[in-house]
Amino acid sequence: MDVLTALGGGTGVMVVAAVSAYRKSRRAQRVAAAAPAPAGGGRAIDPTAYGMAPGDRIDTTKASSDPEGEAARAAALAGDWRTPAAYLEAAGSDWDLRWRRLGYLAEAAAEDDAFVKAWQAARPDDPSAALVHADGMVMLAGKLRGALGAQHTTHEQFDAFHRVLADSEAACLRAAELAPEDPSPYIARITIARGLGWSHERFRTLWAEVVSRAPHHFGAHRAALQYCCAKWQGSHELMHEFARQAAASAPPGDLLAALPLFAVFEQEYRDGNEDIYRLPATAAAVDAAWRVVAAAPAGHHRLPEVRHILANALECSGRYAEAVEQFQLIGPFCGAVPWTYYGSPLKAFGGSRATAVAGWEDAGRPAVPQV
Repeated sequence: MDVLTALGGGTGVMVVAAVSAYRKSRRAQRVAAAAPAPAGGGRAIDPTAYGMAPGDRIDTTKASSDPEGEAARAAALAGDWRTPAAYLEAAGSDWDLRWRRLGYLAEAAAEDDAFVKAWQAARPDDPSAALVHADGMVMLAGKLRGALGAQHTTHEQFDAFHRVLADSEAACLRAAELAPEDPSPYIARITIARGLGWSHERFRTLWAEVVSRAPHHFGAHRAALQYCCAKWQGSHELMHEFARQAAASAPPGDLLAALPLFAVFEQEYRDGNEDIYRLPATAAAVDAAWRVVAAAPAGHHRLPEVRHILANALECSGRYAEAVEQFQLIGPFCGAVPWTYYGSPLKAFGGSRATAVAGWEDAGRPAVPQV
């Protein structure tokens, strides 16, 4: 059965206190894991002694450093459209890189679209300008809704979300018309499909447009995984099937092989049950992700976000030596899934990191296995 058919802490000290309790109730414990050590108990660990950034130096807004993307976003917010245009065009036909860069510009457009209006006025038929306008509208819809669950979202927020998403559909179609070979306008519509509750049949048609242009597009698959998950239009079964097939079809060494880990975390977070990390299928998925991460070029634009989900999976699986290594390589950043799912990404990140260090120490600091 193919995929289309299937769619039918705050300080510089880490603290480990009652690690077993942390693992029994990860959601609750991640909120408090980075708190100061309780009187008479707990174990304080200096992260700098393990080659890690202290808690008060961690950036909660991004997965890694990207000066070029941040400069393009800053230029856009300053009203300069030429710098963002050059930044996006430099991605060429590397469609996943183009989509990654688009994110910075769409975020800026959702905050202040003056630069997009100036760009479109100067170049009315520029497909990149149309794309930034379209995805900016999609991001604006998300901002209007907010990031909280449905039970904490007002009717007014939902109405604004649905209205702007519906309006953004025409903008996406215009961007696709201007650049028929670019999958990006179709990928932007995945969020529209999710938010407006498209049927599986309608989504299959959209997905076919995406994969006909970019069959192994990492960003597209992450977006589609959300459509397939239980909190939107799918189920655990559909989500895992989609992730497994995507990973199995990925070219050798492609980071898309790590997609099943995002599905594993999605289920763990929704169900509040870590038993999924003890399943043989999860162990195989962790192994596959670990191998592709080890082989990936150091500067790959998707490597940081995959490191974050891998570090979490390794820690949850009790593979502490490998987890510590990934946390060291992540550096001073926690603005990525899985940490951003929690009310305090910093505490979630710090708690997982502290657990990995404690487990590694308790095991006698074993060496990282060979890939």
